[in-house]
Amino acid sequence: MKNRLWTLYRTLLNNHYGFSAAKFYYIKKRQRTWEPLVIVAGLTPAVVMGIVFIWNLTEQLFIGGLAFGQPHLALLNGALLVSLAGLFFGFFSVLSAFYFSTDLEVLLPLPLKSWEILTAKFAVVLTGQYAINLLILLPLWLRYGLLAGVGLGYIVSAVVVFLALPVVPLVLASILAVLLMRLVNISRHKDRLALVGGFLLVIVLVGFQFWLQSSLGGDDPELVMEQLLGRADGIIKAAGRVFPPSVWAAQAMAYAHTWQGWLNLLYVAALSALALFLLYLLGEKVFLQGLLAGLEGSRGTGRARQVELAEERARAPLMTVASLEWKLFVRDPGFALNGLIGYVLLPAMALLPLFGQKLQNNPFELLALDQLHPLVVAGGLALYFLFMTGMSMIPATTFSREGRYLWIIRSLPLDIEQIIGAKVLGSQGVNTIGCLVGIIPVAYLMGWGVGEVVLGAVLGVLLASALAGFLVLFDLRKPMLDWVNPLKAVKSNLNALVGMILGLAFGFALGFLLYGNVQTGTLWLIPLELLAAALALGALVRVLIRRWAPQLWARI
Repeated sequence: MKNRLWTLYRTLLNNHYGFSAAKFYYIKKRQRTWEPLVIVAGLTPAVVMGIVFIWNLTEQLFIGGLAFGQPHLALLNGALLVSLAGLFFGFFSVLSAFYFSTDLEVLLPLPLKSWEILTAKFAVVLTGQYAINLLILLPLWLRYGLLAGVGLGYIVSAVVVFLALPVVPLVLASILAVLLMRLVNISRHKDRLALVGGFLLVIVLVGFQFWLQSSLGGDDPELVMEQLLGRADGIIKAAGRVFPPSVWAAQAMAYAHTWQGWLNLLYVAALSALALFLLYLLGEKVFLQGLLAGLEGSRGTGRARQVELAEERARAPLMTVASLEWKLFVRDPGFALNGLIGYVLLPAMALLPLFGQKLQNNPFELLALDQLHPLVVAGGLALYFLFMTGMSMIPATTFSREGRYLWIIRSLPLDIEQIIGAKVLGSQGVNTIGCLVGIIPVAYLMGWGVGEVVLGAVLGVLLASALAGFLVLFDLRKPMLDWVNPLKAVKSNLNALVGMILGLAFGFALGFLLYGNVQTGTLWLIPLELLAAALALGALVRVLIRRWAPQLWARI
């Protein structure tokens, strides 16, 4: 049984991350060797900046906590960060791996128990979480160890905490995903309900965070601070109310040379073991039923399906493909929850300074969004549309997300230029709505005028559509069609990474141009420059599509 479970885990891990395919193409056949170089070149600066930031932040938290006799505040910060991130993003990963991956139809007929499938898929998600946690916790724990002068006990505790810490958040995410799918599968609209459930989880987590911050403040902040400092590890325990196991992890490492540290380490290990046991029970009782229900066909009547088909045929071909594009993205939680979350998080971060003094150090507060010139606001909104086009990953993965069903698009009586236009229209429809959902509340609270918001939106749609056309063409060059987990078509797709890099690069270039207008007092040039950039990029993309798209389309 152990060998069978280990074999299943290795197979799923290989399929999920494509190790064998990468080895075959990059090492054996020596094809597309530039792709890993692009990935390394694109990720290295971000990883280095992240490590430097964590290193410096750990030192600041250590020194700040040392003034209150609680230097391991830095350890708590790291444990909280990876735990909440594991619960938040782990829910999306678990949902896609458990219920929306294409290997489920192959696994179910095999002589495997339901808990074995669940455990192997959970282990694959956990492996990815370990890799992310390593990038965050290794520099943090190393810097703390150097500052505190720790010994061997700290290293042993760190190893145990590292292995146990992400288990509980991912088990919680798995329980939420399994129960959600078991409930929503009673409906033929399970994909939509799963998507709504994912966004409700985001709202609950954010609301819970604000509740904790408000409840901690009390009516007399000075009295609260006196109480926190008067108790042993008062600040640590108060901050750890968000996720109590993070307190045990921090204290296990900080007090590794005492019985208190070993006791907290036992708490962390025992809770992780209990969580895994609950996951085992869930696999036996609920997982298989939800999975089988998820593979059932929709319950609509034949007449209803004929009406839907007739409605699709009555549309113009361009609108039909555009409609299929945004439906494919929005109805799959693996695509939508990863691509659309930025539309919620960025505006929320911009509004954080309005919700209390505790959040006054938010970076968006330095921008003074309510004091900007109207033309600067319009230019900033246009760049936001452009930035989100790359960050959403919708146009950069449009053909990749079709996967094995790409033949449906190929069988349509449309040429590739029409298909690209339809896909740009569909992706930018999602992008425009998502941007407006975030912009309108910010504009209202900041007191921006209607004219500047409309001008920024129009310029933004033009810029973003031109960039989207290039990203669709780039995905056509080498689409990822052999994915098993829907998340792989988006998060593990080189085309998505290139799209984000291009969006950032183009946005920063225009941002520097806008900054120059502010410094020279030529704000009236901002709309003209952005319009010229959109037209120039759009003309270039049109030429590239006419020249290269037919050849690329015929090659697939």
